Amino acid sequence: MRIKGQKDIEISISDGGYICLKQKSEEEGDQVIEFAPSFGAKVASAIGTLQEFAQAKFLKAAPDED
Repeated sequence: MRIKGQKDIEISISDGGYICLKQKSEEEGDQVIEFAPSFGAKVASAIGTLQEFAQAKFLKAAPDED
């Protein structure tokens, strides 16, 4: 499954039943995070909680386009 608008991020289920997030990067290679299904709701909640803070930090770090 791919996230709409994010062609470099793929979400899948491993053969062992873990939820896998894979981000493809030409510079750094593929980065994979795996977590047990029982933690799915906790991970989603944590991402939701951090989303606004992370977006503000991202915008602050992004170079200005003049």
